[in-house]
Amino acid sequence: MTRQEVIQKQTDEIMDEFDFELVRKIFEENKWTYRGNFETPSLGELRQAARSVIRGATEDRYGSSGRFFATCVEDSDEKWLRLILMFTPISWVIDEGEVYE
Repeated sequence: MTRQEVIQKQTDEIMDEFDFELVRKIFEENKWTYRGNFETPSLGELRQAARSVIRGATEDRYGSSGRFFATCVEDSDEKWLRLILMFTPISWVIDEGEVYE
């Protein structure tokens, strides 16, 4: 298989098996929305956000948006690749790094 075929196969599996219903339920229970929208995202919008994050990870190793986070773990020498998609209901990011010795 080519790299792109592996990416497509794994993306399809993630999209088929990931529990988008649970993600939508969490959005509803917490009254979360996406910017510029006052309604809970539809399943289609959540799936679209997830697919976009996965695509970003295949290009830059990591992707995140809309509480989704994806990672592409790849060994180009061995020609091996694994995609990971996570939904992160709670996260915290420090805005600025700090110098240490």
